[in-house]
Amino acid sequence: MLRVATFNVNNLFSRWSFAADLPRTVADAALPELHADSKEAAAGAVTMDGQSAGGDVVRIVLPDGQELTGILRTFAGRLVSGKDPKARAWVARRIAALDADVLCLQEVEDQDTLDTFCREDLAALGVDYPYRVVIEGNDPRRIDVAVCSRAPIERISSWRYFGGRVFSRDLLQVAVEAPDGKPVNVFVNHLKSNFVTDEFALSPAEVEEAHAAIQAKRTRQTEAIAAILRKQRITKRAVVLGDLNDDPAGVALSALTRHGMVEHITAATTIPGPTRTGALVEDRFAAESPTMWTHRHRANKKNSYSCFDQIWTTTDLPIAAAHVMRRTQITGDGSDHDPACIDLDL
Repeated sequence: MLRVATFNVNNLFSRWSFAADLPRTVADAALPELHADSKEAAAGAVTMDGQSAGGDVVRIVLPDGQELTGILRTFAGRLVSGKDPKARAWVARRIAALDADVLCLQEVEDQDTLDTFCREDLAALGVDYPYRVVIEGNDPRRIDVAVCSRAPIERISSWRYFGGRVFSRDLLQVAVEAPDGKPVNVFVNHLKSNFVTDEFALSPAEVEEAHAAIQAKRTRQTEAIAAILRKQRITKRAVVLGDLNDDPAGVALSALTRHGMVEHITAATTIPGPTRTGALVEDRFAAESPTMWTHRHRANKKNSYSCFDQIWTTTDLPIAAAHVMRRTQITGDGSDHDPACIDLDL
């Protein structure tokens, strides 16, 4: 049996753990001198030391003379902070309870962040994924897709630049060795989100136009996935999964159906999720929606429920079960998404 899962872990960023007296927004010009309070020492000076493609390199000089350097990253003029340790720990508990052999993630900052999360948060729960990969994607907010695997990864391919960077993040392809000794190609993606910048300032017609453009881009992304499958002549032993940000039966994802793939999470059953103490709790929110969902959005005092987190497979793969691990709080447990998985009988 091979359990393959997808989970949008919601902004798994890694940042320095010192408390800094920093403005909420920063200018594009050189940052002013900054001051930080280290947990290990009294205040020390933080000054600009250079530039990097990924952010501003800063140098911290502690009172004892020790110097530390790191990257201070921003997005749209705002400082980007690390994921709250309590939320990170909760995500780790959910992953431990899910017990996936191949765990595909969305919204991971980089390889170091993933390795640190596995080394510190998952290892504390006895979870080990010896095969881990993140490849820098196209998203300006630096939220990438990732794979953690117990099964050996035989090959890694990034389709970041395919079709003129059609993918919002990346289409990460890994070939994992299944229990039957044969490879399964797993394609991890995070398709264009439904977020419209400054939607509150737009007219209804402008909002409608923006959403139409978003759906058109998701359609192009899905067509690109199908084109890549055709390019490699992959018609068997393939899994396409991730946060696809659309209805599985919608027009935007129809290219996967035309390629002969089948989606399984819409027909999944729920399994218990862990509370903050680690106790497993059965689904408390079955009555919230008549259909399976993995994401809840609240706007204008109304809730909407969507099955954005999906797992599609070629029809030759034997599916023993499909599950959604249900959250224990309606707002989400460390993430606003619920993880989903399938069990392949291989």
